[in-house]
Amino acid sequence: MVQSNKVYLEQGLSCAFGVVRLHQHRRAQDKRYSLAPFGTIHMLLNINTKTRYAEKRRTERLQSFGLDERALQDILFRSLDRLFPDDELILLMQSRSWQEEPDLMAIDKDGNLFIFELKAWESHSSNLLQVLRYGQIFGAMRYPELDALFKKATDPSQSLKVTHKAKFGIELSDEDFNRKQIFVVMTNGLDYRTREASRYWRSSGLDVRPWVYRIYAGGTDEMLLEMSPFRVLDNPYEDIAEGYYILNTNVSNTQQDHDDMLSHGKAAAYFDPWKFKIERLARGDVVFLYQSGVGIVAFGEADGKLVKAPYQGNSAHPDEEYSMNLQRFQRVVPSLTAAEIKKITGINHVFMSTMFGLDADSGKAIRKFIHDNR
Repeated sequence: MVQSNKVYLEQGLSCAFGVVRLHQHRRAQDKRYSLAPFGTIHMLLNINTKTRYAEKRRTERLQSFGLDERALQDILFRSLDRLFPDDELILLMQSRSWQEEPDLMAIDKDGNLFIFELKAWESHSSNLLQVLRYGQIFGAMRYPELDALFKKATDPSQSLKVTHKAKFGIELSDEDFNRKQIFVVMTNGLDYRTREASRYWRSSGLDVRPWVYRIYAGGTDEMLLEMSPFRVLDNPYEDIAEGYYILNTNVSNTQQDHDDMLSHGKAAAYFDPWKFKIERLARGDVVFLYQSGVGIVAFGEADGKLVKAPYQGNSAHPDEEYSMNLQRFQRVVPSLTAAEIKKITGINHVFMSTMFGLDADSGKAIRKFIHDNR
């Protein structure tokens, strides 16, 4: 009998182009490869690497693991910094309270309001009705109300309009905000009723988007959760984590945060969920500090020791700053511009997210260029 060495594949086929992306994740003694597509056909396959035989993995429901939707919501909130696209959307609010309010609301570059329902009950036909009710309640909000939500969730001194212009380079009027609503409802891939209803409403002109997750049995006390980060547009670099990162110094929002990182030689991020990105850094990871509109202004190696502090020393915001000291910290003078970074790496990066990963070749090339030319 041939011994089975299993490779777990998340396989996707593009409707139009047949394009897939390959990423490898190491865990214990197995290798997991995920092929993340642009298309709509997904499955998890168990592959016998000796016989090349493929068998589709059976999906499960939360109840099979003694979990309910509240537990899933908690899992998702703990990983929100990985799932939510802060380069495309500005987070207005998040709620864990299970009250009559969306789990997340966000604004895109055009001022459209995204309403997320993450606590959808599996196989409940009321899932879509709930998120549409949120649209009825919050879709009528004017800019001052949205601004109040934003200030409550982040630094009260920062207005939504100023933050939006700093991130997207677009100046919107009060009337431009919340002209349109996009509804995003979390659903198990098995929940065909919710997915059918989403397709119907979308074909009828209402922008309803299912955010599909799938669950598989893993090892002992293990559940495998398959889902992709929510994206307005595909980001081919979102899964890269090879020890090199670009971190925005937040200068567009406040000069104080930028100056603090440079003067103390540290990598920092602020407020939930973006501060948790710093938690992902490991000892020795190289972090390039990027100043919006200027370029890379400094870099160093994370010491691996997470430091929590009040935001800008304000006791009203305890533990809203997460940081790590950067060893072998070095200023980059003159700064390395976005155009130079593109020329060095051959990649047209978008520098609007809090922090994103670089592939190892690009990270090494940037570091070498700085060493040789700065």
